[in-house]
Amino acid sequence: MPTRRLMGPEILPGTREYQWVARVVAAVEGRTGLESSWNRRLYEELITSATAEENGPMTIHRSVLEPVMNLYESTEPPGDWEAAAARAAVATVVRETDRQQHQTGDQNAPDAISVDSMEFEPLVEGLAEVNRERIFEAVIADIGLDKVIPQIHQYHAATHRAGYQAGVEGVLEGLHRISGLPLEEVHAAVNSAPYVHGYEAMVDVVIDSRLAELMPEEHRSQIRLVLAQPLREELGSLAEYDLVQVVPAVLAERGHETGAKAVERLEQELQIVEQHYLRHGDNAPRMPMNTPEVELLRRIESYYGGSDAGLEVSRLRELLDDERAGNWSPSKGWHYPEPRSWAGAPVSDRNRALRRPRPPDQAAR
Repeated sequence: MPTRRLMGPEILPGTREYQWVARVVAAVEGRTGLESSWNRRLYEELITSATAEENGPMTIHRSVLEPVMNLYESTEPPGDWEAAAARAAVATVVRETDRQQHQTGDQNAPDAISVDSMEFEPLVEGLAEVNRERIFEAVIADIGLDKVIPQIHQYHAATHRAGYQAGVEGVLEGLHRISGLPLEEVHAAVNSAPYVHGYEAMVDVVIDSRLAELMPEEHRSQIRLVLAQPLREELGSLAEYDLVQVVPAVLAERGHETGAKAVERLEQELQIVEQHYLRHGDNAPRMPMNTPEVELLRRIESYYGGSDAGLEVSRLRELLDDERAGNWSPSKGWHYPEPRSWAGAPVSDRNRALRRPRPPDQAAR
């Protein structure tokens, strides 16, 4: 995540505010089984509600913490506003802890999405919201806040990240349906990937379940690019909405629509890929690529220690083979016939982990 350059005063470990935040972080770690990279330094946030740096500090705005601190001083029973504010404070710390439980990843990799890109924020924020919702009520109970506010579980309010959450949820559910894998397994595969490779983790679920017996493994980098493109474009489009001016309910609706469209486009691309490999059978060539795609793939395979030999030869061979077969022409472009066996295409029941060979200088780490 981008490095913070502006922070307020430090909130010291001996304060109630620090101890409460640390208690929430510990509860999240206990529920997820994942250690946070928080360096145990806490600062006041001056601009937004909260931030968290990988292997670094956390910042939280005073307006988030004060309602919770007031609960322990007030002699009056908490009302609706106090309950809602307390839930929001817990949600904030849970979400920031989730970010510090994930790695950003190698931002120099040629197949990494930029942390400044439109595709990055909806993926990271959406996944953080999905993860928050999975453990939120349990964390409230773990820190004993339901003892202070017995009615706290009754309040549910969508946030301005509702569109991101709905979009990511829609994609995860679509991957579950396409792959035939349990939703929990799909979530685990995506959630365990570094942020900059999150979209590739999504399509690896599809590749491993639908293409493992059709596609040569050395084609994985190319097919990842093909299948990830619609997911990146659709989820990335959610970053165009004004998260402050548009109400959460509308954002959630747009997120649902965007997630459904992303899955629909993914299935269309998947059908083209499956047709290609079904049509060619064993020793299938790579799918057609234009020159920029060839150059990107060459950089990817070179970065991870693979060989780019034969990429251009393979592309020329495909063009010649398809022109002879009548599937390509300069005037008509590409045309693929119906696959020989669509419903009977082999499906792997394995969900292999994100297979990414390390760069040579990291191989021994």
